[in-house]
Amino acid sequence: MQVHHIGYLVKRISEAEETLSLLGFTCERKAEYDPIRDATLSFWVNGNERIELVEPCENSSLKPLLKRYKNSPYHICFLADDLEKAKAEYESKGFVLFKDIELAPCLDGRRVVFLMSPGAGIIEIADKEPL
Repeated sequence: MQVHHIGYLVKRISEAEETLSLLGFTCERKAEYDPIRDATLSFWVNGNERIELVEPCENSSLKPLLKRYKNSPYHICFLADDLEKAKAEYESKGFVLFKDIELAPCLDGRRVVFLMSPGAGIIEIADKEPL
């Protein structure tokens, strides 16, 4: 599977955006609220590298992760030709379902699934093409 982005959990998205800009990244998608994840997200690119900044809102299920990990990368997103097949394949390899398949408005309407591995942490798998 191809890597789409690295998810980076942040306390304040505006400060993280300033830092990425200083590091040579450019904004691919401006910060916007994702009601499904109850978080503000933005995408930044530098060459072939893409970072998703994620600032959880107060009641977001991601807020406890921010308290635990502070500002840090927390997932890698891969693209799959067949999301259901990829989900089943990785579950059969011992990955545990963290968040089942749902829409990701900030990923152009692709569907995503989150899985957890003791050896790799959280991975996100997204549809290769938007719906």
